[in-house]
Amino acid sequence: MLKTSFSILSNAFGFIILAIFLTSVAKAQTVEDTISVKMTRAFQKSRLPGLSLAMVNANGFLYQNSFGYADLDSKKLYDNNTIQNIGSISKTLIGVSLMQLVEKGKLRLEDPINKYLPFSVDHPKFPQTPITILHLATHSSGLKDTPGNYEFKSYYLDPVFQKEPVYAKGFSLEEKVFLKKIKDNKRISLDAYLKKLLEVNGEWYNSKNYYDFKPGSFYEYTNIGASLAAYIVELVAEMPYEEFTKKEIFKPLKMDSTGWFYKDVDMSRFATRYVGKKHTIAPFYELSTYPDGGLKTTSTDLGLFLQEMLKGYAGDSEFLSKESFETLFKNHLSVPDGERNGIFWDVFAETGVGDIGHSGIDPGVYNFMYFNPSTGIGKILMTNATGDKNQENTIAVWEEFIHLETLFLN
Repeated sequence: MLKTSFSILSNAFGFIILAIFLTSVAKAQTVEDTISVKMTRAFQKSRLPGLSLAMVNANGFLYQNSFGYADLDSKKLYDNNTIQNIGSISKTLIGVSLMQLVEKGKLRLEDPINKYLPFSVDHPKFPQTPITILHLATHSSGLKDTPGNYEFKSYYLDPVFQKEPVYAKGFSLEEKVFLKKIKDNKRISLDAYLKKLLEVNGEWYNSKNYYDFKPGSFYEYTNIGASLAAYIVELVAEMPYEEFTKKEIFKPLKMDSTGWFYKDVDMSRFATRYVGKKHTIAPFYELSTYPDGGLKTTSTDLGLFLQEMLKGYAGDSEFLSKESFETLFKNHLSVPDGERNGIFWDVFAETGVGDIGHSGIDPGVYNFMYFNPSTGIGKILMTNATGDKNQENTIAVWEEFIHLETLFLN
């Protein structure tokens, strides 16, 4: 009798566990379906060519889906493994790289940059105030990007993939000027670019490459400062930045579809990039200052990276120590404009209340990667279009998407 009763109870318990499991699976499917329905509508309204979305937490992917086309002419679908460049989201890897070297005792964020550079970089208006690595990481160094010293010098057309001449038809006036300025550029090494621009006797040196504020006293976003920080990573690690990130970030996180240059990724999966309302095809450009915006990846690989960042934020990652993640993500700025910045991570940025992350835009690509520290959920958006209404429509899709994380909190 006891054996029979135990058997009945055991079976009943088994059915309860099964019911709970099936209910949770059904709920997950329902949540994913709900998100897909809403985002399909948002995507169709946006008229963007292609789009990839992902939500992750410390345990993995909560949601991932892609919409539209990686290439409009061939009707090649944009999927979760489509590759495109992600613009300034690339800078978050500089932050991670710096913290890896800090942990190894090879540098300190408070160190003056001239401690590591083979040439001196000093603010011409405040030569007695050393620029530190932390100043670079929080965009408070005083270095100034201009079209003449950055876009027109760093960008170049890849000679292998951009074999056809670029025609001006379909581009805005600003884009036409940009293409005209870079059409004869060739890639130069990161150190050569920085030396030409920042060394006092450099070919491109100009005191106007700096703002009028003392280092550390104000925030002004700078790509040049980011690439200078990556160059310091190179010097301290004694290897090219692209090799350092491959060894220390891509391989450990299994970001197998990620690279800095076209030659490093599977170009059969690369998205065609479009600009303007007529979806004019953008050329194959690269950056000599590749660390500040040249990373090429998928929403899957970027999701793996963001997942590890979320694990670190929760104090459950072996990638970096808990203290290093805290340094990476906390605000280090106390400036009049109220801007908040971690180590190349936006903190409490405009996109999403209280979110931490970065956005990235370049001709033909617009990307977002942010996580909500309160919920532990991160969101990613990648699309292959910019210009005119494309950017406005991308933001509308993003705002629709980020609020759907609440479906996973019930």
